[in-house]
Amino acid sequence: MKPPKLVAMSNHTTENRAIAYVIAHERAAGRTAEDARHIPGSLFDVESRDDVTGEKRLIEIKAFGGTGRGDFLWLEPNQVEALEQIPGSHLYLVTNVRSADPSEIRVLDLTGEQLRARLKAKREKHYFEVPMPVAVYDDLHADAMGPPTATGTEFSLQVLEAVTVLHQRGYHRIRFVAMWAPNGLNVRMFVGRDSEVPGGHPREEFFDQIAYTSLNDADEPARDFAGTSIPAWWSAEMIADQLLAALPPIEPTADDPAYVTELQELFERHGAVGTVPLTEKDEY
Repeated sequence: MKPPKLVAMSNHTTENRAIAYVIAHERAAGRTAEDARHIPGSLFDVESRDDVTGEKRLIEIKAFGGTGRGDFLWLEPNQVEALEQIPGSHLYLVTNVRSADPSEIRVLDLTGEQLRARLKAKREKHYFEVPMPVAVYDDLHADAMGPPTATGTEFSLQVLEAVTVLHQRGYHRIRFVAMWAPNGLNVRMFVGRDSEVPGGHPREEFFDQIAYTSLNDADEPARDFAGTSIPAWWSAEMIADQLLAALPPIEPTADDPAYVTELQELFERHGAVGTVPLTEKDEY
């Protein structure tokens, strides 16, 4: 198994990205999940519920910057206690979180008899060192789902939501434009300052100062946008941060509430039914 190329990332960022990935992973599996780290009384990182059966899933997460293959699992006493005492709990090993290629991330679901066997073999060293044989790792990796995907429609809604996040931060002069391409098969999407994207198709001389892409509706794990490859599991806040980093500097003037309200209504209208949020020829 070839080791991935890793990017520098703090432990806090690695953990937060693993949590965000797991929440997207659960959504792709038909479950609704939430970050439970700040829920009073919760013993787990994520709480998930099946959208059909209502069955609850309690998930502890161990994030690995790389593969974690052959490594021991370092668990705190309270984590071991929760995993041992609460039936049906899951230990998700989120691997390759720091990989330069987000499609390499996997969730390895250690649960049931495999989890009980691993915990039974634990060794206490002021923490619990749980052996994780390569064979067990490889079995879990073989059963792991691939990365979450998003259609072009879903990605356009993610980007629009990210722009509404920037508006909430006061960046009212950031514009979002989505329109059909002349061939009628793709949607062109642009995000930029109002000086480069006044509300319609920007002139070509501004293309190096804005974020833009052409979208079909294929399911993709990531799309190139705003100077990077944006995975389908990124939150609106993460995309918003990337947009700020990619666009020319802009001040949070908070001086165009009418446009902010208009775009928020566009997002809510199309997000509710899962359609492309066109700003021109809005008849989809």
